[in-house]
Amino acid sequence: MPDLGRPYPWLEPARARLAAYLASGRLPQGLLISGAAGVGKAALADEFARRLLCGAPEPDRACGVCSACRLAEAGNHPDYLRVEPEEAGKRITVDTVRKLIEKLSLKPQYGASRVVLIRPAHAMNAAAANSLLKTLEEPDPQTLFILVSEQPAQLPATVLSRCQRLEIGLPERGEALRWLAGRGIGGHAEALLAMASGAPLRAAALQDGDLARRRNKVFEDWVAVFRGCADPLTVAEQWAKEDGDAVTGWLQSWLMDLIRIGSSDTTPGGRLANADLAGGLRHLAEGLDLRGLFGRLDEIAAARRSLEGQANRQLIMEDILINWSRSRSAGAQP
Repeated sequence: MPDLGRPYPWLEPARARLAAYLASGRLPQGLLISGAAGVGKAALADEFARRLLCGAPEPDRACGVCSACRLAEAGNHPDYLRVEPEEAGKRITVDTVRKLIEKLSLKPQYGASRVVLIRPAHAMNAAAANSLLKTLEEPDPQTLFILVSEQPAQLPATVLSRCQRLEIGLPERGEALRWLAGRGIGGHAEALLAMASGAPLRAAALQDGDLARRRNKVFEDWVAVFRGCADPLTVAEQWAKEDGDAVTGWLQSWLMDLIRIGSSDTTPGGRLANADLAGGLRHLAEGLDLRGLFGRLDEIAAARRSLEGQANRQLIMEDILINWSRSRSAGAQP
């Protein structure tokens, strides 16, 4: 049987909830699957869609071999309708949703069920969401809408109110590392997982040893500037050649970990996001105060917004590093 996403063990609680819908015979008309990027939301949605369309399903999965499953695998099942932006990063327009509604005016072509997968749902513009709302308000009992989103708060409240919510959380760190190890991702697994904010599929997609090396180099530079062992302007010139969004994202994550350490919030629920850098972060935290850290965090957030425009990247990095170099408390040891 084809691999329908079952290998992601952290999805089992979500699978159990979907299985309960099937067992009760009471499927929602709209299902919103949300969670961080890289936790397997799309895989889960596709797995469930195939189960619903399968001609000879097992209790909790599609058979994978019937004609309906083969059509779904080939991407041309007539009752499996996917709605996505025409280009990555673009919006889902009202014209796209109107075309979908035209197709929904016809009966399912292959079986008794039809599935509409909208991904990412938050990419719908306001007109598209309003157009979809009319269909959700008067649902066709043969059609299930599955919305997948990393940013469900961007969806209109009216759309949210007509969907059952299924939140996919991040897996426990050890489970994620075991999954990565099982795919041959070893040496930089912890760094990759940290860069992916704990999302294993995103970490696997980032398995670029050079990326992990560059992150570690930025961290070393950052520590050196704080200790007064490196010139902020020289380091800023080097950082300006990096991906600005990546650098500022790493800085935000490190600052949040420093705040966790300073707040003694390092229980399992408040674990460090950058566990591979824990030693360096804990040593660094000895020379910092919480108020200053929150100030640095605000500066990074402002820098990220500036980088979205035409601002001079090197000047932004210089401001970040000069302020950071002034953060060490007077009594701290270099």
